[in-house]
Amino acid sequence: MAPYIEAVADWYGALRNGQSGGPLQAIIDRHLSDPFFGIFLNPGHQLHLDEWVNSPIAPGSTIELQSGMTFQVDIIPATGADYFTTNIEDGVALADESLRTSFAADYPNAWERIQRRRDFMADSLGIDLHPDVLPFSNIPAYLPPFLLRADRAMTLDR
Repeated sequence: MAPYIEAVADWYGALRNGQSGGPLQAIIDRHLSDPFFGIFLNPGHQLHLDEWVNSPIAPGSTIELQSGMTFQVDIIPATGADYFTTNIEDGVALADESLRTSFAADYPNAWERIQRRRDFMADSLGIDLHPDVLPFSNIPAYLPPFLLRADRAMTLDR
C-alpha cells in the first residue's frame, strides 16, 4: 500500500492549472510500474459525460489542464486476484484565483468544506495541494490499510 499512497500523493502534488496530462501519467507509471499493481486505466479522468471519452491524462499527453476542469482521482490497481484492492476515487476541480474567489463568494458553505478537506489532507495525511486544487470528496485521499479498521489511514512522513 505504501507505493500506492506515495503515487497518489505525488499525483495530487503535481495537479494544477497548466500541468499537462503526460507527467501525471508518468508519476503513476514510476511508482506503480510493477505488474502486480496492474494499472490499466488512465490515472485520473474527467467527470460525467467526459468520464472515459475525454481524458488529458495519458502517456505522453501534452494537453494542459485548465481552470474549471473536474477530475476523478481514479487510480485503480487490478492485481489479478479475485478481489480488487487499494483504491482512491476522489472528485476534484481545478480553479484559478478568479474562479476560487467567485466560488467562495457564491458558495461559502461548500468553500468552507473544501478548505477543511485541504487542511485534513495536509495536516493529517501529509499531502500538500496546489491552491488550484479543490477536493470535493468527503474522504479525500483517505486510504485505510485494513478494510475493517476504518479508524486507521495511510499517511506520509514528509
